[in-house]
Amino acid sequence: MAVPRSPDRWVFILLVVGLVGIGVAVALLVPAKVLGAEAPPRPVTATVVETGSCGQGTDKVEWDANGEKKQARLDGCGHRKGETLEVVNTGKDMVSSAASVPAGPPVGRRLTALLLCLAALAGGFYAFLFRYAPLRAPAVLPTPRRAESPS
Repeated sequence: MAVPRSPDRWVFILLVVGLVGIGVAVALLVPAKVLGAEAPPRPVTATVVETGSCGQGTDKVEWDANGEKKQARLDGCGHRKGETLEVVNTGKDMVSSAASVPAGPPVGRRLTALLLCLAALAGGFYAFLFRYAPLRAPAVLPTPRRAESPS
């Protein structure tokens, strides 16, 4: 007869799997600034100096950058001349409205990585259970009865 395994071993295995899962979650949810990612661009107040119709082109905006006036095309149209709005620099000669730029780190990538790690842990744990599961005795099949011959 096989000796049953101690329940302490399962507690230890579950504890390790749980701690690894929590560690991965913490590592993936740490703010991007701590990991060395560049800071998102800061919005500046710009004034529309030239308007463009929405079918023909884009508006031109002007803003003050350290005492120097800069102009760029706005990734949008339909603003009035002299209107002020918040913009962020998205390229050399293009700016976008600050309201249209995402403000935080991409959560989707981190969530995908977290779910991938948890799936890998679950798969490893399943493989562990499959490999080290106690062998079960096969079911005992009844022997077929022989038909008795009439005497």
